[in-house]
Amino acid sequence: MARFTLLVLALLGPAVFAAPVEPVTIENSEHRTIRSEKIGQIYDLFVSLPSDYATSGKSYPVLYVLDGWHFPLMASLQNNNLFSERMPPVIIVNIGHGIGIDPMPLRGRDFSPTHLDALAETGSAYWLKQSGGAPAFLAFLEQEIIPLVDRTYRTKPTDRGLLGHSMGGLFALYVLIEKPALFQRIVAASPPAGWDGNFLFPLARERLQRLATPVRLDLSAGDEGKLEQQLLKETTAFARLLDELKPANLDYRFTVYPHENHNSVRYGSFPPALYWVYRP
Repeated sequence: MARFTLLVLALLGPAVFAAPVEPVTIENSEHRTIRSEKIGQIYDLFVSLPSDYATSGKSYPVLYVLDGWHFPLMASLQNNNLFSERMPPVIIVNIGHGIGIDPMPLRGRDFSPTHLDALAETGSAYWLKQSGGAPAFLAFLEQEIIPLVDRTYRTKPTDRGLLGHSMGGLFALYVLIEKPALFQRIVAASPPAGWDGNFLFPLARERLQRLATPVRLDLSAGDEGKLEQQLLKETTAFARLLDELKPANLDYRFTVYPHENHNSVRYGSFPPALYWVYRP
């Protein structure tokens, strides 16, 4: 009998297991697109909502995360918070540069405050051809993305966060200096803080001592690999500048994650950084 059953399954196997394959979806998530006419780019907005969003009637803080590839990680963190309770429920909006295209030149453009032909420490050039677009992207974020999110979801406009890694971390520091009242919680992981001959340093010295509203900043870097060691050096210098300035309304910390390289540092730094900036 057992042999017969196995024979039948062998003969019918393709039919038995020919059920349609369905894509995996992330619960409580949405995908929207928005076009910036000024930049000439369509962007993805990957939105992760708190599990009780549909029924609670509450308004929630919004965390904006740069780079669409971080969305699965952030959605997983959102779900884990139900059990860890390390930070309050938030609406997470991941901003991506389009599905199925190389994002590197686009993020090199949008996240850099000035134009560079190449990075001295890496020789990278192909994704810096359009660099210097951070002012335009910041205007797009402030004037179009944030208003769209506030119109569409129940948000707390007085509680916004911004998280960026690498070039996204550079943009986060740029926003802190240019528009310090736009975000109340900022995470800058492994940023090239010394961009363009320490371009941000004199601006920080001039402006951060006059913060009108409180801001929390989590600054971090790893220490493994040539690139990350260079970024650690730059980020350490920026942290020392903050130590010197001691801005009255800036609550900040700087963390070095041992044995983490430029890519792995994200997984070690994002959760504790968010827990810290969202602590009571």
